[in-house]
Amino acid sequence: MSVNRELVLKALKCEEVERVPWVPFTGVHCAKLLGMDAESFLRSPENIVKGVKLAAERYLADGVCSVFDLQIEAEALGCELKWSKNNPPAVSTHVLQNKNLSDLPELTKEKGRIADALKATSMLKKEIGDSVAIFGLICGPFTLALHLAGANFLTDMIEEPDRANEILEFCADATKKMSLWYLEAGADVVALVDPMTSQISPRHFKKYVMNTVAPSIEAVKEKGGIVTLFCCGDATKNIELMMQCKPNGIAFDEQVSVAASRELSEKYNVAIEGNLHLTTTLLFGSPTECVDDAQRCLKDGGKKGYILSPGCDLPFDTPEYNLEAVGRFVQYGEIPAKNSGFLSLEEALKGCDELAEGFTSVEVKPGEIFVEIVTLDSGGCAPCQYMMESLLRVKDRYGDKLTYRETLIKSLAGIKRVGAIGVKNLPSMLINNELVFDNIVPTDEELVKELDKRL
Repeated sequence: MSVNRELVLKALKCEEVERVPWVPFTGVHCAKLLGMDAESFLRSPENIVKGVKLAAERYLADGVCSVFDLQIEAEALGCELKWSKNNPPAVSTHVLQNKNLSDLPELTKEKGRIADALKATSMLKKEIGDSVAIFGLICGPFTLALHLAGANFLTDMIEEPDRANEILEFCADATKKMSLWYLEAGADVVALVDPMTSQISPRHFKKYVMNTVAPSIEAVKEKGGIVTLFCCGDATKNIELMMQCKPNGIAFDEQVSVAASRELSEKYNVAIEGNLHLTTTLLFGSPTECVDDAQRCLKDGGKKGYILSPGCDLPFDTPEYNLEAVGRFVQYGEIPAKNSGFLSLEEALKGCDELAEGFTSVEVKPGEIFVEIVTLDSGGCAPCQYMMESLLRVKDRYGDKLTYRETLIKSLAGIKRVGAIGVKNLPSMLINNELVFDNIVPTDEELVKELDKRL
């Protein structure tokens, strides 16, 4: 039997493995294990190492990510962040809305928290790297462009493509630098995490993303490293294009089919990672339901070119017992006892009071608009953040005619509400209880047009 680390590397090389490796993207959930908030955790390399080591041990992980924070690069380049106690920080100001590219500081190893992330990676490599694969996670160039320029970047892609390409070239260079620094720090796998690429069409993916990720992929491979692409949301339309970028692997969430992706994996010899359900099983399900979900993934993924992972970084409050159950099942084939006393998701939803949490249907009167944005959490999910920002940028023109709310699926009431309105993809926007933008962030013009129609 290969040691844990070797299982991960073999899977990413599309080699047959004795058992499928398990890589929980623990993120700021590690802070909860240490009894601290996300900011205290992410600002300290020592805390990061302590938390990641504890998670790897408790959850019997074959691989771990050193730091899951997609705002590190944007912060180093001048964006301000809004910190949260139970989420990674969110970008609160977009530096290119007030400055030019030429005004931005040079990205160096010592800039901002980059040094902390690289130090944590080196420490993890030294302390557990012989047995556990270390993933270095980087903000992908397309998402970094949104962080720097804001959602206006989506409009630039259509109206000012030269400016959009200039920003992306800058971001591609930043991503390449980070990739090589993580390799130097000892990362076994460099993961380019680009969640915003689920929000664009295949045509725009070809035009703006493929050439942008290529420098990092080529640079990592030239150094003998392993590189993956990671995309949240319903990226189904772009999965084949992601594989055509020639990474060693791609990772995706529960909105993408493992079975369908496996066929593409065999075609392109690119491994796949995913896609345990974040909220409906890991956060709110029972250990039995989590293991059932893992069995589904393992059956669809197979033992060649597949890694079992959550669909994205774990919510802060994910119960430890659910992750322990998945780890023990993967490692030892252990099935949780049916009478273990944990509520199933169905039972928990029955006892959930939507009214108490404000998730009731809203009756829209003539001359008024009600907007409901369904997210994982706009405070910690980039596509969700930019969907929310798209509304905040235009809402003032409608005054008191417009009301809105964010429906998070990180609560039982949110899950119940989403099931009732039939939303399948995140993030989504409903206007007057009608689904209008399904897993696509609108430009200002597109959103205003749809709001005006309903007045």
